[in-house]
Amino acid sequence: MTTDTSSPQQSQASSKPKNKEPYQQAYYPPVPTGLTRHMRSNPIWQLWRFLVINLKILKLMFSSHH
Repeated sequence: MTTDTSSPQQSQASSKPKNKEPYQQAYYPPVPTGLTRHMRSNPIWQLWRFLVINLKILKLMFSSHH
């Protein structure tokens, strides 16, 4: 007679990733701050970032062409 020390419940628990246990700190995604949410919805800030990113891309394109 063989004794199996692992039960089905133990094998299921070991298949879960370590940091995905419910109610642990690592289980929840980070929440943006109020300032971050405001800046994401501010059209003036979005326009500024759009221009800055496009200028960086243009600079990269012009520097790559000898």
